[in-house]
Order: sequence, then C-alpha cells, then structure tokens
Amino acid sequence: MTKRIIYFICVVTFVSCTASDDVDEFDGIIDKPVEKEILKDTIGFEYNEWYPGKKQLKIEGSFDANNLKHGKWVYYNKEGRELSMTTYTHGLKQGFSIVKHPNGMIHYRGEYDQDEIVGLWTFYNEKGEKINEINYDLK
Repeated sequence: MTKRIIYFICVVTFVSCTASDDVDEFDGIIDKPVEKEILKDTIGFEYNEWYPGKKQLKIEGSFDANNLKHGKWVYYNKEGRELSMTTYTHGLKQGFSIVKHPNGMIHYRGEYDQDEIVGLWTFYNEKGEKINEINYDLK
C-alpha cells in the first residue's frame, strides 16, 4: 500500500511539473488573437479586393454616393490578367462589357442598357475564333 501511495505521489509530481513547463513554453501564444488578413480596401468611393497575400489585385471599381457600383469594374486572375470588365451606372450594368477565357482570349463581349442585354453580342472560343453572334435587339 505504501509503495502505491509513493508511486501515486511520484506520478502526480511528474505530471504537474511537465504540465507547468508546457504552459510556460506556450504562455501568451494561446491567448493571442489570430490576425485576419484584410483583403478589401475602400477609400472614398474606390474599392479594391486582393487575393490572399495582397500581392495581386482581384477586383477594382468604384461606388456612387449611395454605395452602388458606378463606373468601370475590372476582375483579375491570380496572375494579374484581366478576366472581365463591365461598366455600371448607379448599380445597373450600363455600356460595354467583356469577359475573357482564363488564357486571356475574349470569351464574349457586348453591351448593357440599364441591366438589360442589348445589341450585338459576340462569342469566341479559347483560340479567339468567333463562334457565335446574337443580336438581342432582334429578339
């Protein structure tokens, strides 16, 4: 019985010494808040969104006084190549728009009038060859 008590005391002492060493080693690390990378910047009416690491811009555009998209909005891939560009007027797609394939070739282009597709839209394959045209004014 005495051997068990001594064994128990030794184990408890060993565990408590080891545990306190671990706490000292990581003291302050566990309690520190993890800083989250801010990937969106809004300065005035200008908006920028970044890919993680903040080395490459993902989206850029601007807002009007009512916080609606206004002007040219451009989307980029991780390598910095433009993927699309659309113009807005007070939150509505208005004017020219272009979308590109991942390889940079134009996928399609056309125009909007107050968020409605209008006029001639042209579609291309990944090689840049025209594959279709649709005139939305005739529909």
